[in-house]
Amino acid sequence: MSTLYRHWLILRMIPRRGTGISTVEICSRLKHEDGIETTLRTIQRDLIELEALFPIASDGRKPSGWKWTDDAANFDMPNMDPVTALTFTLASQYLEKMFPKGILSALIPYQKTAEQRLKSAVDPKLAAWPNKVRVLSRSLTTIPPTISEEITEKAYTALLEEQRFKATYTTVSGKSKTYEEVNPLGMTFVDGLTYLIASINQHVEPILLLLHRFQTIDLLDKPVTVPEDFDLDAWVQELLTFPVGSSIRLKVRFSHKVDMQRLEESPLAANQKIHATADGHELTATVEDTLQLRWWLNGFGSRVEVLAPASLRQEYVELADAYAKMYRPG
Repeated sequence: MSTLYRHWLILRMIPRRGTGISTVEICSRLKHEDGIETTLRTIQRDLIELEALFPIASDGRKPSGWKWTDDAANFDMPNMDPVTALTFTLASQYLEKMFPKGILSALIPYQKTAEQRLKSAVDPKLAAWPNKVRVLSRSLTTIPPTISEEITEKAYTALLEEQRFKATYTTVSGKSKTYEEVNPLGMTFVDGLTYLIASINQHVEPILLLLHRFQTIDLLDKPVTVPEDFDLDAWVQELLTFPVGSSIRLKVRFSHKVDMQRLEESPLAANQKIHATADGHELTATVEDTLQLRWWLNGFGSRVEVLAPASLRQEYVELADAYAKMYRPG
């Protein structure tokens, strides 16, 4: 029983990504974390036995490091129950469209375990569940950029451990730039892109850095400094909505009833009001004056007419005129 318990603890220590764990570190952790006294020779024998039963392997270095193989399913206790397996299956479908490749690599073992759990289910209806559910998005889907596992691992470590790092970065113009000190403050995921929010060198004001543009990241032995007035939620909200002004009382006329039905089910604001007119439906609501609002309105095309405020209506008068000139024959 003691051998079985030791084997279980060793398997839980073995990492899936990054540098493998050495026999010395395993022996030390067993002693200090679990109170198990053993020898390096015993650990070596344990690893050889476990390698024959589980998808783990040595990296061949001296001293050698042990890791799970890339195609290994997740090993954990207790066994994954059906509801959890269904959750991971659905999550992988949805998150695949939201996150870049490389970010989701940490979920692959759990996804494999979920697939195996559903395939081995006694109830055939449970195994067929993934074929009955789809997760869709109305926004235009683009192919997310690929982020290397090394960059992902180091960026996450820097943010989690609150460490600054040195980096080389590809700017929007395509030039390579070296940042001596990157001070990470937060991270946000937007439509398949991962943004690191950080201040650079001696600057205090945070900026956005796309994670897939990092070429190298070298962690520094220097702690992160968080500005006293930094609020991640407020900073991200202001950034992603692209504010133009303060809140406005929006008034628009929709010509298609189906648009109104959707807005009745999912209102723009708590004070939204809709009433029928001779030529459609008018909607009024208090909303933030942002570029995001304009992109939303543009999606309806000629099915929506902006009535108020006057400044926003004038923008669309000018936009309609520009479209007319653009598409005029000849």
